[in-house]
Amino acid sequence: MDGALTTLRLLLDELGVGSDIRTLDDRKRIQKAVYLGQLSGVDLGYRFGWYRMGPYSPQLTRDYFELASALADEPATDQRLRAPYRDRLARLRPLLDPPADLPLDREQWLELAASYHYLRHARELDHDAARDVLAREKPLLAPHADRAREELARHALASAGT
Repeated sequence: MDGALTTLRLLLDELGVGSDIRTLDDRKRIQKAVYLGQLSGVDLGYRFGWYRMGPYSPQLTRDYFELASALADEPATDQRLRAPYRDRLARLRPLLDPPADLPLDREQWLELAASYHYLRHARELDHDAARDVLAREKPLLAPHADRAREELARHALASAGT
């Protein structure tokens, strides 16, 4: 397995996401976790655009399918990311689980958090405009936009202002 795929696997492991891609939710979880993971300073070089489920990287899609194939042929190793990267991802990891008081599963929460961040920072929308996009495109998630803003700010990934 090449170095880039190994690093992707190690990042997914550190975030507690795993590399299973059997379901759409599995693939969504990986896309959003890698998007957020890169924000912590562990940049794997994936660039994201907007897709109907939020930030999406075609290159990441190719790589996680290649990773799944490689893992079928090669056993996992005991390699780990360097300590500074593990520390960054460990601080981010709690963000990947929905707050206990929200009626969202992990995949929905990741879609919301990554989408909100993308709209605010990649599209440079203010909070109200980002919330409006979410209301149009993700009406089940939009009511929780304020909470996504709070949690992202708490993890130093977004400003809490409007």
